[in-house]
Amino acid sequence: MFLRVGLLVASVVLMVTGLWAGVVRLGWALPAGGLAGLHGPLMVAAFFGTLIALERAVGLGKAWTYAGPLLMALGGVGLLAGVDLRWVQLMLTVGAAFYVAVAAYIYKLQPADFTLVMGLGALALFVGDLHWVLGSPPAATSLWWMAFIVFIVAGERLELSRFVPKPLAAIRGFIAVTLLALFGLVLATLGVHHADRLVGLGFLLQGVWLLKFDIAWVNLKREGVHKFMGVSLLTGYVWLLVGGVWMLLAGLAPAGPGYDGPLHAVFVGFTFAMVFGHAPVIFPAVLRLKIRFHPAMYLPLWLLHAALVARILGDYLLAGPPRLWGGMLNAVAVVIYFALAMGVTLFGKDEAQ
Repeated sequence: MFLRVGLLVASVVLMVTGLWAGVVRLGWALPAGGLAGLHGPLMVAAFFGTLIALERAVGLGKAWTYAGPLLMALGGVGLLAGVDLRWVQLMLTVGAAFYVAVAAYIYKLQPADFTLVMGLGALALFVGDLHWVLGSPPAATSLWWMAFIVFIVAGERLELSRFVPKPLAAIRGFIAVTLLALFGLVLATLGVHHADRLVGLGFLLQGVWLLKFDIAWVNLKREGVHKFMGVSLLTGYVWLLVGGVWMLLAGLAPAGPGYDGPLHAVFVGFTFAMVFGHAPVIFPAVLRLKIRFHPAMYLPLWLLHAALVARILGDYLLAGPPRLWGGMLNAVAVVIYFALAMGVTLFGKDEAQ
């Protein structure tokens, strides 16, 4: 229990510092201690890597499976402490390799389409870390890191959506679009021109699939936390469509607005909507603590989306202020959400479920 709580606390610290570094990277004049350039590794390789690998370790309940999240958390703390970057990269990459081993073990225990896709997500994190270690262009690293989140979420939703009747062709289509995105990633790594557009097409089609077949539509008919989860997930899928369409039409630029726009459509709009929607499930599993719900938790969700609209428009129109304020309010929305969740859990009363 102590290890679980410690790793979860470490992941929250990494998230907050990663958000702060991102705001500074956008152009806000705030102290960052040199962390602005490490915003991406802090958020993806350290925070999300630790959190998702921790969830898997808790589910399996085997001591060796904690090696991955522990190493990734230590790597993230090392980034904050100014440890030599080579050692930090080693810890994060080895931690991701342990996570791949855990994903392979899960597939061995339960060979299924969804465990395969989640395993590809773990592999994408590892390959993205390798790109970072080898000094690849940021866009090359980010493609794999985006795939890490998209494949993990898609695999989890495919698992839950088993309970929604669907034709066999839908499952085959899901696997096909996942492999399409993976094929694009491999081509991009080999330096094939416009391969990033193929990845965008894969993400776009995965978003379409999730919007059509996900069990989140069932949750919309319920009340309380279940409805909130449904709204969070479905609005997140819309952002996956936005990121996929942008990358399909224009690729992922090496820098600037054409990089910031599609990247954060996926990492902010899609990913944090997933975090908001899954937090009432993840945190009880890790902490053995029930997360209460309050309708006020819709506030940070809508703020997240509205701020991201401003940021994306700022990117598209090359307008600095909407981009700056959108990025700042995105970070504020995430902090408000977790503060509300903690406050309601500790001091609030249960709402209708």
